[in-house]
Amino acid sequence: MKKFKIKDLMVPRDEYAVIAEDANIYDAILALEKAQQEYDQSRYLHRAILVEDKHGKIVGKLSQLDVLRAL
Repeated sequence: MKKFKIKDLMVPRDEYAVIAEDANIYDAILALEKAQQEYDQSRYLHRAILVEDKHGKIVGKLSQLDVLRAL
């Protein structure tokens, strides 16, 4: 079995959909869609959106299921 390191599996932050903590659901959907279009879809599919505070610190994550529940 091939051994992977975490860095080989993770999605780089700059390729993630990121929104501000005061954004709305529509903004989240647009950010996720944009991330899907801009980055290599054969490598991975974006299934989450990182949420950052006004200082740029990641304070949470929204999954696709979270967005669907909100709708």
